[in-house]
Amino acid sequence: MSNERQRNVLINLLILSCLLFSFNPIAGQSIGGNAVFNFVTLSPSAKTTALGGLNISHLNADLGMAIHQPAFLNKEMNGQLHLSVKPYLASINQYNFNGAHFINKANTTIGWGVQYMDYGTIPMTDIAGNELGSFRPNEYALHLSAATTYQKNFKIGASLKFLQSKYGIYHSNGIAADLGIVYAPYNGLTQWAILVNNVGVQLTKFNKKENLPFNITAGVSKKLANAPFQFSLTAQRLTVWDNTYNDPLYNALEGFKSPSKYQNLFNHLIVASEINLGPSVNIDLGYNFLRRFDLNIQNQKNSLNGFSAGCNFLVNNVQMQYANAFFQNNLNHHFTIIYQLKKRY
Repeated sequence: MSNERQRNVLINLLILSCLLFSFNPIAGQSIGGNAVFNFVTLSPSAKTTALGGLNISHLNADLGMAIHQPAFLNKEMNGQLHLSVKPYLASINQYNFNGAHFINKANTTIGWGVQYMDYGTIPMTDIAGNELGSFRPNEYALHLSAATTYQKNFKIGASLKFLQSKYGIYHSNGIAADLGIVYAPYNGLTQWAILVNNVGVQLTKFNKKENLPFNITAGVSKKLANAPFQFSLTAQRLTVWDNTYNDPLYNALEGFKSPSKYQNLFNHLIVASEINLGPSVNIDLGYNFLRRFDLNIQNQKNSLNGFSAGCNFLVNNVQMQYANAFFQNNLNHHFTIIYQLKKRY
């Protein structure tokens, strides 16, 4: 299959997916507004956090990034273990742990893992505010993934996830699936990708049936041939054009400016860059337009909202990553360790 034909196949798949889910969304998927199990949309690794919170096309993707994009799984990840910890405010913590194994006869890489959200201990009160004890809410996702190559230039991956949320006496669970496709031309300097996330259904509801955080994402990454730089552009929430919250009446009363006509376009985009300082060290940078828009307060200083940064070090068989993302005057730290347990193929 020629390069031009392969490129056309990927473009047609992207257009078909967007049209299909825009005009006939699958029941049980949320393409805007609130959704259940939203914790699965959080960045699973420090590198992903540094690159703006979502990146599905990165040329140097690692095992942690494969949690979101199963097509990243490859035989180089055989025997790797990944652990990420992201502390939030008020004793809230996120943990991601996963691994991979390459099956040579099937030319397939199998991935497995768990994402766990611990919300700490919260007082339990009655309607009058009297404390009756305490409870410890939590959420987790168990996932099993598989990825293989097709026609050398296409990598295809899929994940099946079991989701659980528990808040005291209330709990809910569900199942979801992800499907990712990555196209890499022969020159090895460009990578295109598409990802369909969280196609599934809520099995047990809290009070009423809720939708899953359905998302279609497309991305492209480009590495410069003669310079240590890589650039990425990611377009998220492709089935929903209007990502911008706007209340004209409130803006008029408070003297705020309404969003520009181009704001919806930019709110779909995430830009990122990687700088390679050597074979064992790199720096990652990202900018998330939607996060910037959501966090900014008009007529006030808004610091570095939307920006993120991180670094990666490789020491023997251990890869260490650190990243932070800016939220008003606070930093959201993220720590990751990837350990090579088995030899690579």
